Amino acid sequence: MPDPNLFLGKALLGLGALGLAAGLIALLAPERLLAGLQAFPRSKAPGWILGALGAFWVCWVISHAALGRFEVVKPFIPVLGVVAYAAIVFFLDELLAPRMLGGVLLLAANPLLNGVRWADSPWRFAVILIAYAWVIAGCALMLHPWTFRQLSGKFAKSARAVRTIGWGKVLGGAILLAAGLGHLR
Repeated sequence: MPDPNLFLGKALLGLGALGLAAGLIALLAPERLLAGLQAFPRSKAPGWILGALGAFWVCWVISHAALGRFEVVKPFIPVLGVVAYAAIVFFLDELLAPRMLGGVLLLAANPLLNGVRWADSPWRFAVILIAYAWVIAGCALMLHPWTFRQLSGKFAKSARAVRTIGWGKVLGGAILLAAGLGHLR
């Protein structure tokens, strides 16, 4: 088992860098970000890409899981993954991008939670809170994909609102990045 404290430091660095990048995008190009947020729910390409990522990830998890009496299914996992991906793209084409973003958020929370479970630092709670926020957002997006447009329209009404959120993201990302650097010392 990898060292959970080392994983926590790397997770804090990764989440901090992700927050900084998101905040800088919001600060430097708020109009483009607004346009992207408005176009995202009906965009085909991001939905296909996120769907492919999610389908591959689920296939990888299933192929590495202990399935007991269902082990005979493992050789068919790649074919079933392609069929499932095609069915998702064909039958769930309406608001596919938010649905698939929700699925990827759900999948991404699991390794974060497993990695920091036994860490000794109180900073693990920051990663746990972020992971559970991803789970809640992922469930909401998969069940009610129209909430993406509703929430982005509510919180990102103007370029000024996007910049304000960007400053919050930069601050949060810097704090997580500093915590990660301090943790890895």
